[in-house]
Amino acid sequence: MRMKKWKCFAAAAGAACLLMACGGSEPAGDGMDEELEALGEIKVITRESGSGTRSSFAQTLGLSEEGVDDQDYISEAAETVTSGEEVVSAVAGDKSAVGYVSWGTDISGNEDVKELSVDGVQADEQTIGSGQYPLDRTLYLASQDDQNALKEDFLTYVTGKGQEIVGEFFVPAEEGKEVFLSSQPSGTLRIHGSTSLAPVVEALAEAYEEANPNADIQVTASDSSQGITDTLTGDCDMAMVSRELYDYERDVLEPVPVAKDGIRIIVQASNPLEDVAAGTLADIYRGDTARWADAEED
Repeated sequence: MRMKKWKCFAAAAGAACLLMACGGSEPAGDGMDEELEALGEIKVITRESGSGTRSSFAQTLGLSEEGVDDQDYISEAAETVTSGEEVVSAVAGDKSAVGYVSWGTDISGNEDVKELSVDGVQADEQTIGSGQYPLDRTLYLASQDDQNALKEDFLTYVTGKGQEIVGEFFVPAEEGKEVFLSSQPSGTLRIHGSTSLAPVVEALAEAYEEANPNADIQVTASDSSQGITDTLTGDCDMAMVSRELYDYERDVLEPVPVAKDGIRIIVQASNPLEDVAAGTLADIYRGDTARWADAEED
């Protein structure tokens, strides 16, 4: 009888030791579950209607309303901001927030936000350039075929020697060239549109004007759709576009690829998630998934 009691005691002690070795009686995922539960409802941050980043984001996740320009199924409860920098600020200020920004939007100096991988893929030069990153896109300069010599010379620079500058902001769209010889056309070139593209186009314009002092290139940031409208109405010569052009826009405008970009998903640094599935992301922005506890990593 004594031996039986001792064996029972030894078995119980062994089981207790096994539980301790595995980190106690709590399952491994309970810590993350509790952290996500504490975050409560998801604060969804989105860009404004007309933004090429929003359109590309919605198109990729199947949230675009087919046949209707700049319309999508992103929840009306989402907070709308008008630039990538505002998205970063909004996410940094709310532990429950999620947002999306261009790869060209610098978040490296902000310790309050972090980037999530999507479907297990991190946005970087290799995954964006190869198309492996799920939220990749192409950025364009679009214009009418109007035989504008200054515009053509500038585009020759942008898609050639200028790709070195593009590489400082995004992934280059072209291999680029080491030498650019301008034909020195004179005049003013007005470029309107995407806030994602504006910083790199401003840098390209400044470098081009050094090669061609006869040129005055004016860059105005608004959004992709406004840039296209301004180009069609003659209020500018070229549009900066950070989404795919609609069919009717392609009928009258020629898009020239300038860069490859990836739309990054950001959350506050305290969020325990490191990855999010594209399907979960679509559910969050559609409003079908409202709490962080329901958005746990697969």
